[in-house]
Amino acid sequence: MLAQWLESEQGRYVLDWELAQFDNAVDDIFGYHALQIGLPEYDFLRENRIPHKTIVGVDAGVAVRAEAWDLPVATNSVDLVVLPHELEFSEQAHRILREADRVLMPEGSIVISGFNPISLWGAKHALGYARDEYPWKGRLIGLSRLRDWLSLLSFEQNGG
Repeated sequence: MLAQWLESEQGRYVLDWELAQFDNAVDDIFGYHALQIGLPEYDFLRENRIPHKTIVGVDAGVAVRAEAWDLPVATNSVDLVVLPHELEFSEQAHRILREADRVLMPEGSIVISGFNPISLWGAKHALGYARDEYPWKGRLIGLSRLRDWLSLLSFEQNGG
């Protein structure tokens, strides 16, 4: 499980860096409802000021138990969705993005994290390093591919 790897020395380094990136990405997003999908052990919305924050997933510790591609949430009702590593460890990445698009309000925001396949992490993955273990067992999604998927859903894109 990814959460267990994130507790390792190497994983903690990655987690601390990612939490700082999420803090920066979500601190100025306003609204009434925010969803974190996956990794309930960590608060990726901790610096966001939206009053109603909910963690959704299938693991213990979530507020709402549901698959990421079948959210029990009204259409156009959420201001912010965060997906920490959710896409790369799911066989349903396209469905998850479509579902996030469905629940987001027209001016809503989505923040996604994942390991970059064009990096040292990606090189280890490509070389088959411990493919049956986290974080190497994920399907790493390149930024250009992710941008293509998001543009098909008409997301306005910031960052990289």
